[in-house]
Formats: sequence, C-alpha cells, structure tokens
Amino acid sequence: MTDKEEIKKEQAEEAVAAEVKATAKEGGSADGKAAKEAVADEAKADSKEAPAKKAAAKKPAAKKEAAPKKAAARKAAPKKAKSRKKASDRTNVKVPTVKALDGKDIKFSPDVFEVDPKVGVLHEVVRSELAARRSGSASTKTRSEVSGGGIKPWRQKGTGRARAGSSRMPHWTGGGVAFGPKPRDYSFKVNRKVRSKALRMALSARVSEGSLKVVDNLDFEEPKTTAAAMVLASLDVTYPLLVLLTEADINAALSFRNIPRVDVCATSDLGVSDIMAARTLLVTSQALDELNRLGERE
Repeated sequence: MTDKEEIKKEQAEEAVAAEVKATAKEGGSADGKAAKEAVADEAKADSKEAPAKKAAAKKPAAKKEAAPKKAAARKAAPKKAKSRKKASDRTNVKVPTVKALDGKDIKFSPDVFEVDPKVGVLHEVVRSELAARRSGSASTKTRSEVSGGGIKPWRQKGTGRARAGSSRMPHWTGGGVAFGPKPRDYSFKVNRKVRSKALRMALSARVSEGSLKVVDNLDFEEPKTTAAAMVLASLDVTYPLLVLLTEADINAALSFRNIPRVDVCATSDLGVSDIMAARTLLVTSQALDELNRLGERE
C-alpha cells in the first residue's frame, strides 16, 4: 500500500471510531459493542485485501524487468558483418619487380647531367616558377568601393571635433583600405634558354650528390598504393621524394601519389622547383631516356 492509501485508511478508522463513540453515548453499551465488532470486521477485510493489492502493484515491475531482457536479446542477435580489409589481403598484393640500376647500366648525357650549377640562374628560375603558381586573387576595397559614407558626418566648423568629409576614410572603422592588394598576375618572364639551362643544372646537381636513383621500370598492373609503398621500402630512399615517370606510366602515377612526402611528375612537366624541393629523385629508365634528350633540343 502506498502512503496516500494508508493515510486514507487511518482517517476512515478515526471517523468510524468517532461514530461509535457517538452512538455509544446515545444507545448504550449494547450498541457500542456492535459498533466495535463492525470496526473489527472492516479491519479484517482490509488485511485480506492488502496482499491482493501488493500483487497488483508488482505486475508493472514485472513488465519493467521484461524490457531489459528484450534489449539484451537484441544485442545478442547476430549483426551484419562490416566489410573490412583483412591483414591477409596485404600479403596478396602484387608488387612489381623493380631493379635498381647501377652505374654501368645507366647512361647520362653530358649535356644534361654534367652542367656546372650557378646559384643565380637557379634562384631566378625557381622564383619565376613559384610566382607563376600564385593565383593573385587577393583583393580589398578602397574608400570609393565601400558602401556608405556619402554624407558628411558632421558640419565643418563649430563642433570641436576634427573635420571629416566621409565615414569611409581609411583611418576610420569600417572605412576603405589604403594601398591594399588587388587581383594581379605575379609571373614574370625568364628566357627559354635560361630555363632550360637551369633545369639541366638542377639535374646535374642531384647526380653529383648521388641522390638520383634509376630503376628499370615501374610496371603496375593496377593502381595500388600498398604495392608502391613496399617498392619504396625495398629501395631505401630518402624523403621528400620525387618520382619521375613517362606519360604511359598511369598506374604507377596513381599508386605513388597518395604516399606522404612523395610527389609524382611527368618528365614533360618537370620544373626546377620540383627538383630542388626533393631530396631524392626516383627515375625509370624510360624517363631517363627522355631526360637525356633535353640536351638535343638546344
């Protein structure tokens, strides 16, 4: 029984007891005994009904206990297996056989790989390449382009404040920008022969340092970054790395491009800044043949 039911029961018993006393005074002792017996009968009836009410109160609790069991059954039910790459898949990767060529097997054109480097030429060409990559889209608004400011803030004289003709002056909050950037082209011209000579100087510098590695081929059947990483691990290269390929080596280019600190470039798009930014150059024999032909163009 709840607290409210007990309070109601006590109040009912007190009311019955008060009636019994009143009737006892009026009707005598016989009527008082009858009233007492009636109260006792009611108390017995309430005591018999109490277990039934407790059982009824326990039924919702049983339903609450059934809810966690259903949740546990749902968790125990088999879930759909998520597609995850197993460790065994890595062992099944087809790694192309890559052979590092020695000095006897490599032919370097003296017109391309034996040019004395000059810092001034290399600096000028690298600066021009980096400047040409800038988008030059930075832009600000002058005082004539900022919205508002068409009316004089206050009269010229008599206020005690400094004279002002517009609220969009550069030294005011919300005003225009004085001498700010505007969209422009940052590139500047460098002679074609100078650019070609700088490229051959950069290649010669890497060969003299011993940081140019030549492999026979990089024939990937399909683009696979895992296979490319395993190839680099076997060659023991120094990063950052530049991989020079031909335009036909599409699968190799797609395999190497996702590896951190590795850049992929075709020989036709090679720049001086790309060579100077890399610690090691990895070149295929086909790409080396194209580089050797750079000296024939002059």
